[in-house]
Amino acid sequence: MEQAAANYPQWVAAISGKLGEETDQGFVLQQPGVQVFEKKAKTPEEKNSSETT
Repeated sequence: MEQAAANYPQWVAAISGKLGEETDQGFVLQQPGVQVFEKKAKTPEEKNSSETT
């Protein structure tokens, strides 16, 4: 995620794993995984076409 923040103007991350034991602050995430993707801005043409469909 640090690399994504340094290399991409916009990015998103998908976090996966199994819900584990409950804690006072939430829960433990077992077998965690993170995938980071560059979020590319839509061109004005793409924005217009998505609004009409």
